[in-house]
Amino acid sequence: MLFRLLAFALALVTSAPAHAGAFTITPVRVDISFGRRAASIEVHNTGQQGAQLQAERYRWKGDTGGDDELEPTEDFVVTPPIFSIEPGQRQIVRVLMQAPADQQRETAYRLILQETPLGDPAANTVATVLRISLPVFVTPPRARAELVWSLRREAGGLFLDVDNVGQAHETITSLRTPDGRTLQAGVYVLAGGHRSWPLDAPIDRVLVKLRDADESSAAVRAAQ
Repeated sequence: MLFRLLAFALALVTSAPAHAGAFTITPVRVDISFGRRAASIEVHNTGQQGAQLQAERYRWKGDTGGDDELEPTEDFVVTPPIFSIEPGQRQIVRVLMQAPADQQRETAYRLILQETPLGDPAANTVATVLRISLPVFVTPPRARAELVWSLRREAGGLFLDVDNVGQAHETITSLRTPDGRTLQAGVYVLAGGHRSWPLDAPIDRVLVKLRDADESSAAVRAAQ
């Protein structure tokens, strides 16, 4: 699954944890094509306990070192904004755009479904909850990603950089150097965005696999 599941403690008393819920989300990303105003996701409670989920809405402005740069937004609404879901139950959640779509450049958002505890945890337990983060993209019809790869030297280190100079995001699902070293993948590069990876030695090409594409070789510009 591409969505992130982040569990955190709601109390400091500790002995045994009270387990967080388990959910299946379909789809794991929301794509709203230009001209459309709505999309739906299905939440399936696959756990053994009932749960309550609350929607949070953010404009996704970047991803720095693996940490999303998020800004609260009212560009879209989520219905229902909060709901309870019993074990085995399924809930349809609709995303409804309110802001006019950019006609040239893709707009990226994050929809976060925050589990909230039902009642108080049992004595000597810690209640843990899930935080499910789903990307939402509103994409103009001709918007495309364009990745530019280069080397950079900084503070005595060598880095592989990628800049997305296009108008839509790209997803890097696999990334390798010519000598077979695997670099961190499974990352988004938003329109106008930037990502980097440390290297041990210079390279002139990189083997990259993008979402819905075969692995290919991309040229890497030398460090300036």
